Amino acid sequence: MSAGSPSVRIIVDGDPSRLYRQGEIVRGRVILVAEEQEQVKSLKLNFLGTCISKTTRPFYVSGNDRDANSLTRREYREKTNLFNIERTVLLGYTLGPKKYSWGFEFKFPECTETRHSRWAGRGSRYSRESHALPPSFHLHTDSPGGEAIVSYYIQAKLIRRGMREMKRATQVLAYHPSLRCASYAPRITPRVLYNQTWKPVKDTRTAMDKVLNKVSRKPTTRASTPRIVPTLYYPERISPGQNLPLSLSISNSRQGNDDQVQCHLDSLTVIISTYTTSMCGNLFSQPEDNVTKHVTCISKHDLNQPLPFDTLAKLTTNFRLVDDAECVPTFNTYTISRHYTMTIAVGLQYQNQKFTVKATTPLEILPRIPRADITGQISDHHDEVPIEPLPLYEATEGCGESAPDYDTVYSLTPTSSRPYSFADIGGYGTPLSTSASTSGVATSISELERPTYNPRATWYL
Repeated sequence: MSAGSPSVRIIVDGDPSRLYRQGEIVRGRVILVAEEQEQVKSLKLNFLGTCISKTTRPFYVSGNDRDANSLTRREYREKTNLFNIERTVLLGYTLGPKKYSWGFEFKFPECTETRHSRWAGRGSRYSRESHALPPSFHLHTDSPGGEAIVSYYIQAKLIRRGMREMKRATQVLAYHPSLRCASYAPRITPRVLYNQTWKPVKDTRTAMDKVLNKVSRKPTTRASTPRIVPTLYYPERISPGQNLPLSLSISNSRQGNDDQVQCHLDSLTVIISTYTTSMCGNLFSQPEDNVTKHVTCISKHDLNQPLPFDTLAKLTTNFRLVDDAECVPTFNTYTISRHYTMTIAVGLQYQNQKFTVKATTPLEILPRIPRADITGQISDHHDEVPIEPLPLYEATEGCGESAPDYDTVYSLTPTSSRPYSFADIGGYGTPLSTSASTSGVATSISELERPTYNPRATWYL
């Protein structure tokens, strides 16, 4: 900044790292310090929500595809405003050398204001119409220079008369959407896996044997072999920190099978996959970056847990998503989208045979539950120890008897206690009693523990 150039700064009330939600108000001040007289053309404040996608692609030359990695790369960048609220602070004004301050107040809107054309042709993963605000988001893609950014900020622009540079100041705000649910309890969805029906024992009879048995109506061992149909129970929507219950039930679709051998749960694997896509460019060239990440949350083997037929068995207890920077709520905006899937693999064992039931389901991660609502929830998990609340504080009357003097209690010979126990400590004490009394040590000298000195001891204050 050159000498005499004005400076612009934005200060937000409260904690600058505060996490804002839908409908909340942002208050603060914009400060302008002028070192000399300034001819101000305009001073404006903009409250913006933006969606920025960046990527690069190599230049391919016909006949030189093998050298594509060494060539320069073409940069693509697209910026779309989710909303833009503007306030004019000054317009055509002359300011003297002084420090100026103006207050401002903005409110986070409920949804975006921009609409994309229906001819954009960006696919079903991206929104075209107005939608709820996505959370603050920043991700580096696998392409060199690739980024996907959703940001919210307040920007001040000072435009002066003449050929003078424009001054800017920006204050970034963190935003997280609100949870719009009447009940926070996850809704369990059953899924019958008919296509994964398991026949543990293979039928080794020939076609002729099957015909002869049908004609003669002879009983066969085939009736004793169950046909296992698994059913998975899982939530499709979950919030970070909330219990994610998974259950399984198996049924025998072959009737008249009373002497069933019990199945066992052999293994359990749960994988959560993250898919992030960002697109930028124009109608004819729209490069898209895809970032995929797989996280194994549960991996258990050799469980040997009995699994009766027609009984709901819990696969997980107290399984929760970690509320960190990776656990971003599911969203899709104009050029960026993020969604999740959950893969459940359950190993079953019937006698000496094993079979794996596997299913992949979409998982929508909701915004986190407010802390005040989490505190009010009562845990209903059988494996968790109930927490007893602390007793309420009750004020008690102070005792009229003064505490004995430290030197008197720990002295090795009987001495008289001093009436001014705290008067010698820096002069801050006050006399507790004006009458001196003589008291002796009740414990014999042989029972007292003499202090020892250890030069290697470490003291922590």
